[in-house]
Amino acid sequence: MQDLFRRLVGRMLEQYATVLFVLAGVATITYFVLITDLRSQEGNALLVKMSTEQGKVVQDINVMLSQKVFAGLNGMDRKPDGKILVSLNELEQMHMSLRDGDRYIREGDRLMRVSGNLPADLKFIYFNKSKPLDHLVRDYLALARKIQRIPAKELLPSNPDLQKLLFTLSPLLLEDMNKVSSIYQRQTEFMLGSTANKQHLMFAILLASLALVGVLLLQPMVQRLKESALKMRQEKAFADNVIHTTQALIIGLDADGKIVLFNHHAEENTGWPETELKGKDFFDQFIPTEEQAELRALFSGMMAGTVEFAEATETRMRISTGDYLHVVWNPTVIKNSASGMPMMFLNTGIDITERKEAEKKVQKAHAELAQLSARLQGEVNLAATLQRSILPQPTIELPGLQGVANMLTSSEVGGDYYDYYKVSGHHSILMVGDVSGHGVAAGTMVGAAKAGIYPLIHEGVTSPSEILNSLNDTMRATAQQSLLMTMACLSLDAHTGKLAFANAGHVLPYLLKRGAQSWQMLEASGLPLGKSADSDYQESVLELTLEVGDRLFLYTDGLVEEESPSGEPFGYDRLEAILNANTDVEDAEQLRNRILDALRRHCRSMLYSDDVTMMIVTHSDRVAQTAASNEVSDIIRISENFYRQGDHPIPRIAKEYVVFLAEQDYSDLLPRFSQDGICRILPRHDDFCKKLGWNHLLNQHNESPDDDLYALMPGRAQYRHFQLTHTDDKSFIVEEIHAWLKDQGHIPKDQLDALMMVLDEMTENSLYAAPRDGKGVAYYVKGESRELSSHEEVRIDIAVSEDILGLMITDNWGTLTPGVFLKNLAHAMSEGVEAGVGGVGLYMMWRMSDYLQIRVHPQKRTQVTTLWDLHGSVDMGVESGLQFLYHSEYESAYQMRASI
Repeated sequence: MQDLFRRLVGRMLEQYATVLFVLAGVATITYFVLITDLRSQEGNALLVKMSTEQGKVVQDINVMLSQKVFAGLNGMDRKPDGKILVSLNELEQMHMSLRDGDRYIREGDRLMRVSGNLPADLKFIYFNKSKPLDHLVRDYLALARKIQRIPAKELLPSNPDLQKLLFTLSPLLLEDMNKVSSIYQRQTEFMLGSTANKQHLMFAILLASLALVGVLLLQPMVQRLKESALKMRQEKAFADNVIHTTQALIIGLDADGKIVLFNHHAEENTGWPETELKGKDFFDQFIPTEEQAELRALFSGMMAGTVEFAEATETRMRISTGDYLHVVWNPTVIKNSASGMPMMFLNTGIDITERKEAEKKVQKAHAELAQLSARLQGEVNLAATLQRSILPQPTIELPGLQGVANMLTSSEVGGDYYDYYKVSGHHSILMVGDVSGHGVAAGTMVGAAKAGIYPLIHEGVTSPSEILNSLNDTMRATAQQSLLMTMACLSLDAHTGKLAFANAGHVLPYLLKRGAQSWQMLEASGLPLGKSADSDYQESVLELTLEVGDRLFLYTDGLVEEESPSGEPFGYDRLEAILNANTDVEDAEQLRNRILDALRRHCRSMLYSDDVTMMIVTHSDRVAQTAASNEVSDIIRISENFYRQGDHPIPRIAKEYVVFLAEQDYSDLLPRFSQDGICRILPRHDDFCKKLGWNHLLNQHNESPDDDLYALMPGRAQYRHFQLTHTDDKSFIVEEIHAWLKDQGHIPKDQLDALMMVLDEMTENSLYAAPRDGKGVAYYVKGESRELSSHEEVRIDIAVSEDILGLMITDNWGTLTPGVFLKNLAHAMSEGVEAGVGGVGLYMMWRMSDYLQIRVHPQKRTQVTTLWDLHGSVDMGVESGLQFLYHSEYESAYQMRASI
């Protein structure tokens, strides 16, 4: 019996040991499985943190680069380069670890990185998509390091690398990084769910093992279960610790949208403790009403199981102070492992408030820079317009000289200058100059040179040395030797063919004698203008005599100094070879085009680093010498008393030779003037006409070498000249004229207002009313914006003396006739002024000025001149002097017969 009892007890003890071994084995396996999972979870948390933080690092780098640009623009002494390098290295390390699929395993107190395999969805993003994230990151790092090495003062917002980094690479990079972060978060969530399932399974195994043990082993099993429960609580605490240490807002919601989880990072950023928030509605507590709809819809769909995955959503988040954070939410759900139904809505948020504020600052800086750039560009455009307006037409028609000029500027405002004018009907002056440099400063020097030329024109200076001596003083007073100007000046006496050449440090012009096979240089020396007060250009003046057919070629050094892509200059040898190869080309425009074609082929571009100017002229003819005469005996004067007595036949000669002498107001006679073709009316007792000179006015049918404004203005006056190249130039030029006249200080407001009104009307006529075809049909619609063709001229001249204010506008259409002019005046007098009716502008010019003169060469040129007496007043009731000079073929025939 005792032996049987011992065997039974031994069997029970063996069974107990076996059960204990089994339970121990099961518990051990459970422990290591769970510990391994939890350690993986800890490593995954680090990967989630890295994947989330790499986007923030990119944003930090962008902000620091923007701060560097802003500091450079404002001259601030900030050096963020070190921080940028640290951030770039940090980004590169995080990217390499994530890209290689590395895992993190805890060993002792440290997380150790070990090699791993990248999941398929991450491998697709990093390597296999059309723009792999790996390539984007490498491109971003390379470009950011390149920009970081640029000094702050040289780094501009318009830098193409910076633009590409901020607005092309960064959005693509951040988008893919967010996707990677979402994938890692999903993996973490999945592994958390898997861990929970494993816990349930292990627990079931333990219960089954306990059932097999029986009553005798219950106590040991209970003890084991207690130990297991303790370990599970510890593991849960560890998982909670991972959640609470994650640098992201993690907020868990139950099925009703109530807060059940609020991690420490969320507490720190919002100022709300978890204890106060649990059980409160998340959306009403944190999200503004107007931004709740999208996030609530995602919550409902994901908790109902109809939405599996949602893209990141950005909203504002209200914090305890009442302020708002900008947060990007990445929602997901925690499912019940048994039923598979969602049990918690997990909202993971990234605080992007600082990035938003940085973006606003960058946008504000960009807006300010754009505004500054637009203002500066507008000022440069205005300067370019004004510079174009002071240059004469490229087609040169001078006494004894014909040819073309051409100027190509390397920037909006050039530093080259060309000009020409005539004096006394037989002297022709040519000038080509070059300011050291180009841009607005050089353009200012060009304007100063043009201003210095005006008084010389009207003083009748023809000596090149005198012209250069005068301009040298102007340049020294303007630039104070900060800028210099070279200039070649030539003067031709078309009576004799005598040519004088003076040079102020300019490249030497070329001369081609008629019938010669090569061009020769004209040599004269001298210091550049503005260099020295002691310069005397008379000492080296070159004089020679041109024969009809001889040609001159003037240019600036930009032509010979332009370089090919390999750095070879165009050079004098190449220029001379082209000139000598085209000695038989008599057309100046054709020769110019061949030189420009050769320059373009050499430079392989139409954009040049310096201004390029050329002038090609031919001594076309000799001007016959005529005796000067002040006689006006060829004029037929018609007195008002005689004219009013009845109808009288008007002599069948050109109407330019018939002058009506008005004793009183004559507007009632305008219809009759229109019938009789009388278009020269001078008030006999008008003080202003007396001031202009009676014989001078009667002699206006004889053209002078000077334009009408300069011929009519007695004494010394100040002049301004403007050339329109585009209809949009009008507004700039009108503003410039108004400002210049106001600065004179002695022009009464009435005369100034009258001139501005007449200027507007005259300019509109030249731009839109004058351009007509042979049938009188207008080419352009009024107000149409257009660029004037190279053969279309619209020129504005202003003159001011102590007593007289003058305005003259010239165009090359010549379409206005005396009959139309007088008919329009008569209609306006009888029917009244009506806006939009043709002829009103001409009527206003006459009524608002003290003297109106119109000179027309049919189909060639129209010149309208208006004058005001600065010591009088603008009285539209006074009928001022009016002369319409129409140089028709009939008049030319009459002049020829009169001279025989």
